[in-house]
Formats: sequence, C-alpha cells, structure tokens
Amino acid sequence: MSPSTGPASRRELNKAAVRAAIADAALDLLRSGGSEAVTAERIAEAAGVSRRTFFNYFPSVEAALNVPVERFLDHALQRMDALPPGLTVVAASVQAMQSLAERRLLAPVAELFVLAAGNPRLDRLQLQAWDDCADHLVDSLRERIPAHNGFEAVVFAHAIVGAGRAAFAQWARGHAGDLSDASMAALQGHLIEALALLRDGFPHLQIPASGAGGRRA
Repeated sequence: MSPSTGPASRRELNKAAVRAAIADAALDLLRSGGSEAVTAERIAEAAGVSRRTFFNYFPSVEAALNVPVERFLDHALQRMDALPPGLTVVAASVQAMQSLAERRLLAPVAELFVLAAGNPRLDRLQLQAWDDCADHLVDSLRERIPAHNGFEAVVFAHAIVGAGRAAFAQWARGHAGDLSDASMAALQGHLIEALALLRDGFPHLQIPASGAGGRRA
C-alpha cells in the first residue's frame, strides 16, 4: 500500500480493475449473505474470474475483504502528499485525515471493522494495513521536517493512525452494525474529534489531576 507515483500502464490498469472487481464482489457477498457466504469460489464466480485468478490476486478471502481499509488509508496518504508545504506538520496531517470523513469512504471500513472483531485473521490484516499506513506517513512527514526530528515523525505518525483506529473503536461500541446516515455522522464526529485532540494537545489532559481522580480503593 503506497501512494501513486505516476501514470499507470494499460496492463496495470487492467490488473487494478480485476483486483477491484474481486474486492467489490467479496464485500457484496458479505452484505447479502453474511460471513458464511464469503468463500473464494463464490467471490470468483461473482467477479467473473476463475478461482485460480482469485488466488493470483489475494492469498485469502480476508485479504480481499480488507481492500476497503487499504483504499481508505491510501486516500489518507494521497491527501497528505497533496497538501501545500506551507502548512505545519500537525495541521497538514490532521487536515488530510479529516478530509476523509466522508460516508462513502467510512462506511465499508466501519462495516469491516466490526466484522474483524470476530475474525482474528481479518483483524491482523487490518492492523497490518494501519501499521503500513503509519510507516508510509513517516516517510511523508520526513519530507516536511528537519532530519534530526525523525523520531518525532515516527511518534506522530503512529499517534495519528492510532487516533483513527480509536475513533472507529469508539463508534463500534455504540453503533456496531448500524451503517445508517446518522451512524456514519457519529463516526465522522469521532474521527474529527480524535484528530482535533492530537492537533490541540489533549487540552483536558493538561489540567492537573485533583486528588485521587475518583479512583476506587
């Protein structure tokens, strides 16, 4: 997973179209028949390809289902690279992530976030996708900051990715399985709030704790 570096060839475009068709078919089967309906054979049939072709593109059903997460994070990296260099690193990163708070991007990721809670393999793939995004974000940040601040870039990149995952987790606690407009608006709010907390330095955590902070004995 990485941002595009130049125009793709016809062969690359064809491969991307087949990969997208397989991923879309997997998600459609999940929505129509639940996780039990999502098999390599059924995905291949729905996408109009052979079972062998399916495995040429994806090592597993879960990898095909994970594509919307990868797309979402790729969009984040592309938005980051497209922002003007005059912005501060914090402002650029937060603005890039906040621009992704759109229903069409969030809904499939939210749907799969909930599914991964009961699917360890998919959960691992999603976590790897978020980690890969953080690694690519580090590279992008290093182009905007002095070389001696490399560790700071690593910490911030993983913090902003963690904030994104925290927003999905917070949404799932109260809206798991609900992809209505109202539910997606709540997810958008959580994502924007999480990133704003990073931007503003967690203002409520800057206030000295009073007494034992309500801890129980």
